[in-house]
Amino acid sequence: MTMVIRTRHNPIHMPLDYISLDIETTGLAPRQETITEIGAVRVRDGRIADRFSMLINPGKHIPSRITALTGISDAMVEDAPMIDEAIPAFVDWVDGDRLIGHNIRFDLSFLLKEAMLLDAALATPFNAKAVNPAAMTTTAEITRAMLGPDPLDTMMIDRWLFPSERHRLSDLIVRYGVADTEAHRALSDATQTYQCFEWQRRYVAASNLAHIVD
Repeated sequence: MTMVIRTRHNPIHMPLDYISLDIETTGLAPRQETITEIGAVRVRDGRIADRFSMLINPGKHIPSRITALTGISDAMVEDAPMIDEAIPAFVDWVDGDRLIGHNIRFDLSFLLKEAMLLDAALATPFNAKAVNPAAMTTTAEITRAMLGPDPLDTMMIDRWLFPSERHRLSDLIVRYGVADTEAHRALSDATQTYQCFEWQRRYVAASNLAHIVD
């Protein structure tokens, strides 16, 4: 079953089965920077069923400001897999599940860039058929083809529920009573995002803002 939020425009589906995703990177610009860590939790019937956590050697120096924020240093990733090993491993693990994240466009922009730099066949495990990202023209087309159902964003849901509040993950976890601080590590942030999404589901249900569909 899936809970659907009734909105003025497109309905927001809130599934019980999904993957909550977070990444850490060497910086904010996908064209110049790359991924240093992927973390995710697989959720079944609203509960964590599996976890994915991998440090990645970015092949470049991690700036000191990033190390100060995340705790991830050059020494920590020296013997970690390179991105061309990490992306296929994560693709296989995702296996077509619905993705959820906080400001997930940021995470997907890095994942899509790295996947497009690899063989297009790496898209196969996402949707069970070969996809050629180079033949597509928009980010939305690539996202739908490679990552299955449209990803959900806890930041956008919070904006709809509480338009006058601030919407960073660090804001949500405090306001929702999930934690006092954001960890800034991929698996911890993915877990906190999962907790925020489940809080949103409970709030929506209690506020009679949704209906249930099969």
